[in-house]
Amino acid sequence: MYFGVDVGGTAVKWAVISEDYQVLKSGVFTTPYEGAEFLADRIASVYQETEEACRGIGISIPGTLMDDPDGIVEGGGVLRYLNGIPFGKLVREKCGVPCFVENDGKSCALGEYTAGALKGCRTGVVLVLGTGIGGGIVIDGRVYKGAHSFAGEFSFMMESAGKRLGPETMIGKYCGWSSGLRAELIRRKGLSEDTQMDGYQIFDLVNSKDPDAVGALETYCSHIALQIHNLQTILDPDIFAIGGGISNQPVLLETLQKAVDFIYEGTIFGQVPIPKIVRCQYGNTANILGAVRRCRQRMNTENT
Repeated sequence: MYFGVDVGGTAVKWAVISEDYQVLKSGVFTTPYEGAEFLADRIASVYQETEEACRGIGISIPGTLMDDPDGIVEGGGVLRYLNGIPFGKLVREKCGVPCFVENDGKSCALGEYTAGALKGCRTGVVLVLGTGIGGGIVIDGRVYKGAHSFAGEFSFMMESAGKRLGPETMIGKYCGWSSGLRAELIRRKGLSEDTQMDGYQIFDLVNSKDPDAVGALETYCSHIALQIHNLQTILDPDIFAIGGGISNQPVLLETLQKAVDFIYEGTIFGQVPIPKIVRCQYGNTANILGAVRRCRQRMNTENT
């Protein structure tokens, strides 16, 4: 058995995972903001309370992670206290078992490969539509991380030439649900930029055929479709799996597929493959499954 943890900005989810990636026990606690030591203590306490003899611990966490054995976090997203902390080492010393840490988007991609939407494919991409656009790339059962462990940080891709890299020029602005979809809907309706509107309200309008909401979704999906095409030409994946809370809305994937199909409609380049798009199957559980799989891969590496 293995212990998997997914650290998010609001909640920390955990599970005891069997050898064949079944969830045996699971739970959740509120993400602490007191510091890295406090977070590690809380994880260790929950691990010990499970009273299970686990072979290792895999942790999904925000931030950039190189393949060092101590799991040093760069950045840490909203959990800024993780920056520069060897979090894997910290938890390992408290729990007394091997512990390896991986970026949350990359964990999600590997989890979907292990048991979800990417299972059986040779090359797969997960795009998580959240505050920005995260995710990861899996090739032959391993997460592709690149030279600086930055592969899959899709938010940093740019929309157009002749501009400097910054929050206003990255696709994270256009493909995040709030800064992209919500902002476009507010603009179309002529509302104040600080108008409060959550995803449920937006899709209630979309599903009721509100013209502004439908138009905003179409514009939003056109931005994502453009980058999916670019990624298809670079990586040529078998599948793109779309994650994030709004991916549970069937109309999102329908509209996104139409936006992708439009790019290829009438093209003279018949050899260009049309991307296959599906919804992620496991949500946050994918992060846990992927973190455990990465832990097992690292343990095998360390033992050889």
